[in-house]
Amino acid sequence: MRQPVAQLFATVTILAWYICLATDAIFPSPKNQQHPSLLDAERAGTSTINDHFLSASSSCTTSADCAFNGECVKKQSPDDNDPEQSGSCQCFPGWIGDTCEVMDVLPVETNRLGLKLPNHESSTWGGSVLYDNDTQLYHMFASEIINDCGLYSWTTNSRVIRATSKSPFGPYRKEQVIVPIFAHDSNVIRSPSGEWVLFVTALTGVKPRDCRNATTKIDPLSTDFFSSSLPPPKDTYMLWAEHPEGPWSKPVMVMNSTKYNSDYWSKQNKTAICDTNLNGIILPNSKTFVGIWRHCETDELLTIPHLLTATDWRNASTYIPHLKSPLFVLEGSGAEDPSNIWITRTSDMKPGQIAFHVLFHDEQATRCMLGACGGLGRHAYSLSDTHGNAIGAWRYATVNAYDRHVLFDNGTILRSDTRARPHVILDASLQRPIALSNGLKEREESGYCWTVVVPLRTSTELEQQIL
Repeated sequence: MRQPVAQLFATVTILAWYICLATDAIFPSPKNQQHPSLLDAERAGTSTINDHFLSASSSCTTSADCAFNGECVKKQSPDDNDPEQSGSCQCFPGWIGDTCEVMDVLPVETNRLGLKLPNHESSTWGGSVLYDNDTQLYHMFASEIINDCGLYSWTTNSRVIRATSKSPFGPYRKEQVIVPIFAHDSNVIRSPSGEWVLFVTALTGVKPRDCRNATTKIDPLSTDFFSSSLPPPKDTYMLWAEHPEGPWSKPVMVMNSTKYNSDYWSKQNKTAICDTNLNGIILPNSKTFVGIWRHCETDELLTIPHLLTATDWRNASTYIPHLKSPLFVLEGSGAEDPSNIWITRTSDMKPGQIAFHVLFHDEQATRCMLGACGGLGRHAYSLSDTHGNAIGAWRYATVNAYDRHVLFDNGTILRSDTRARPHVILDASLQRPIALSNGLKEREESGYCWTVVVPLRTSTELEQQIL
């Protein structure tokens, strides 16, 4: 009798979980203060690459009302030629909600947890994942925090590693160190010509802590991290390789943090330097890089997302941070940790237009730099011009894409202390989201953290595989 009871418990828990998602009851969504959208409401018909729909939602007049994460489907009526005729959002696979901005997550299999190294030998934080046709493996690039120090010592003990798995969901196995200490914020993307392009925050000469015999864990954000009037730089570097295992090029600085990302912080009464979290996409059939980075600004040291563009991703001199125009201005401390960017097309866009999509770690109600990271994620999007250029305004969601809870296939729910560093794992052929990766810290005071991969409901076959 124990097995049926356990299955019943798991089923009831999962049903309750989806009810919470549908009603947005787990966490209230803080409202946003943001620049008004400049998206062009005029559309012309083109074919769409997203031809499967799983979720119908609220009324809309164009696919912009569905955040370009779905089609605005209108009923046949005498008013077919009326552009203001209302329809309903039919969300692309992996998304639900009134505006198709809530991730349609599935339970995590307990034997496929993402990247969780055995015996707590090291923490990991934030996994950027790509599929490789040659090896037929998924390759994750993540931060490994060594010497049993946990998340609190990320500024001294992080290095970038590569791990592999046959499944996008894991389990991932550590294969090699790509960038030694100190290296963090690993974000990997592919160029149209096939190169693996890796962005990292890095600094040489950093001595890691040894926490293996420590009775207490030190939080560098409240001690030596700001003990000097000249804080260490957190510059952003780019390196690339033809294969995920390398050999990798020499890292080249693409953003100088002292120049672009330092400001006076009133709470510490000192200058602070922030890592940029730079991530993005190299446009199809192009060398153009479109990136998003977080800029620390004002005496409150808010983290405000900005755009960065480069005409040639290999040429560091072409990387231009757009300092004067934030993507949006939010409540609280803003948003950080932009994910990789992915694109969609809808049938009512003009020819040549695409929509850019990204996830952020939302900090409107929390603040990582004060030791309270929280676990909310938000979606943002922008419509390009007819040449695919990222020149339009960005819209930031008013609902959470995900929160700090993770549901497992045995019916248990983990309420994490911190969930950040979102990365979207894309289907290798269709380039649509199939899973979400996050750095996850449970409620351990040691700061131990690991990288979870959460499947999305993208097809009946995938749903059957997970459930």
